Amino acid sequence: MNPIYGKAFLLLCCTLLATVAGAPNSCGKLDLKADPFSCCTIPKLLDVSIVGTCFEKFPIDQTADNKNSGNVPKTDCMSECILNSTGIYNRRGDLDEKKLASVFTDSLPTNSPWLGVVRKAVTDCAAKAAKKDKEFGKAVAEQKKTPGNGPVCNPEASYLVDCIHTTVFSDCPSTLRSTTAECDSVWKFLKNCPFSALRQ
Repeated sequence: MNPIYGKAFLLLCCTLLATVAGAPNSCGKLDLKADPFSCCTIPKLLDVSIVGTCFEKFPIDQTADNKNSGNVPKTDCMSECILNSTGIYNRRGDLDEKKLASVFTDSLPTNSPWLGVVRKAVTDCAAKAAKKDKEFGKAVAEQKKTPGNGPVCNPEASYLVDCIHTTVFSDCPSTLRSTTAECDSVWKFLKNCPFSALRQ
């Protein structure tokens, strides 16, 4: 995985816990000694150069977060930059679901075992995002009310990027999963708990 893409993706997954449905009470933190991403290497689903450019414009590393006094998560702006750059959002800021599906599947060969997994993740996550539309609108309105916090960015973008990547990881084809004891505990955990609970 390209270092910038990998860093951006890992930070997105680690910092977007609030945007993914909360874990049930039974989903306590899983004590992992290995990185869960070593259990399944998912394909790069976004253009590496676009991710790199947006990561440079809206860095989401720890120091950037610490310096950020505003309420807008850095991931919202970076993710919106990615979706705008790929044409997933049109000029009015509306989500183009067909474009969303093509952007996330374009890099996959037609015989890829990931194709069905990614398509399903895109469909499921777009439906979940549509249900949160009022919540996202409220968050944007709050940003607009607070002057001096930097750009106003749509949290729907980071929700979609995170949801699609984490759903793809959670639905990793069994033939591509690592079968170490550590990874077995990850797959068992994910049967009943959301991916975000791994990072709580």
